[in-house]
Amino acid sequence: MKGFSIVLGSLILAAATMAFAADPTFKDYTVTPVFTGPNHKLVLQENSSPMMDQARVQALKGKVNFAGHYILHRLGCGGSAICGEVLDAQTGEVVGGLPNAYDGSTFGMVYQPDSRLIIVSGITLDGEEDAQGNALESGNRDRYYEFVSNEFRLLSMTDVESSPMDEE
Repeated sequence: MKGFSIVLGSLILAAATMAFAADPTFKDYTVTPVFTGPNHKLVLQENSSPMMDQARVQALKGKVNFAGHYILHRLGCGGSAICGEVLDAQTGEVVGGLPNAYDGSTFGMVYQPDSRLIIVSGITLDGEEDAQGNALESGNRDRYYEFVSNEFRLLSMTDVESSPMDEE
């Protein structure tokens, strides 16, 4: 019985620790070195529009702002929807986009040039799932993603009541 109590106590402690685990931090996902250019010219995409190409060319004129050698930029993707796209400054290629489109009035994102972590805040316009694949009701959330192999991997998310954060 004593062994059972120890096991039960350990499980409760582990569950409590996970429930109150700190949000991921940028320093936990550090990338070095950060590419300093010059940036590659845009590699045109099939089925792209002149407006999207122009936004990408403009973004590639800036400095690396995400995960070592990427430029993360936001763009309108229909109506009041906002999307985010990742460009590789070394190759000029579009390598990915945020996992969802967001309501433009609630959207925000925070990221750093030397980190693979991005925090995306707001209300999604499409269905959303938690890290375990469970469907979620629509809501304003902060989502913590790690950018790995040109994909966003959801680390955690929290519901928020306040206005979204933003890097600008």
